[in-house]
Amino acid sequence: MNSWISNITAAAAACISLVTCTAATAAFPEKPIRIVVPTAIGGPSDLCIRTVTEAMYANLGQPLSVENITGATGNIGLERVANAAPDGYTIVQASAANTANWVARPKVSFDIVSGLKPIGKVCVAAFTLAVSPALGVKTVEEFIRYAKANPGKLSYGSIGYGSSQHLVAEMFAAMTGLGILHVPFRGEPAVAAEMAAGRIHMMFMAGAKPFLDGGLIVGLATTNRDTWIPIPSLAPIGKSSALPGFSYNGWNGLMAPKGTPDAVVRRLSEALKGALADEKVRSVIRSLGNDMGAGTPEDLAAQIRSDISKFKRIIDERQLTFPE
Repeated sequence: MNSWISNITAAAAACISLVTCTAATAAFPEKPIRIVVPTAIGGPSDLCIRTVTEAMYANLGQPLSVENITGATGNIGLERVANAAPDGYTIVQASAANTANWVARPKVSFDIVSGLKPIGKVCVAAFTLAVSPALGVKTVEEFIRYAKANPGKLSYGSIGYGSSQHLVAEMFAAMTGLGILHVPFRGEPAVAAEMAAGRIHMMFMAGAKPFLDGGLIVGLATTNRDTWIPIPSLAPIGKSSALPGFSYNGWNGLMAPKGTPDAVVRRLSEALKGALADEKVRSVIRSLGNDMGAGTPEDLAAQIRSDISKFKRIIDERQLTFPE
């Protein structure tokens, strides 16, 4: 009898919990939403998410605040969100850099596959092969000739060991046979400033356009397979005589803690898709040198799987090792 009563009580409690959860999900959102960006202010992920928040607010009816939490190639910010309540009120703007970092250093890096749930891509980007104006080069071929004539004197920046910027630069070095010193930074704006000063010589940048427009750096090519619409003046690097077939596209996108209800994820995704359809938002995103993401969980999940496969192949082929 006691067992029977216990079962009834447990079933009733579960039912109440389900009804409460369903009601809370249906009412989502009821308070402001916090978006963590695990990179510096002014970087591509930061600028992209700030571009869409106002349009998402119009759809959700609640404000979205952006907080930059940098460090450990994004691990600190990602872990903060992964450990937050899985209710949709704390989410993160992840990127290809975070996936690359996990593939490069799985023992010490945050695993976005097991720790976070995709909401949707915000922006996609072709990387720009950018160089310091101090070099005086204007084409990919000129840069390669200059680097070969000055062995051991050039350096390239990234946003951290094992980031996608780091790994794409390693692809470039492998295909050209160049030896260029890697110098990690906490964000692309810091690298752009160093390139402008002539202290860093090259970087594959996800958010180069504002720095190109400001004359701080020189763009040589993009990593898109075809002409990249946001920066049509730059040719695809894969169509140069030096690196035929070379290509890569980065991304950034929203993710929620594992355990966040599917209905909440879908609500956020629909708000993101609506924002990305807004012509003003699209114009700003393209002015940053990016294009719009699909905004769906399925598309972001597929992108992450593809990145993991590609980055593992680069690391194995180059036999790269990374500091823990």
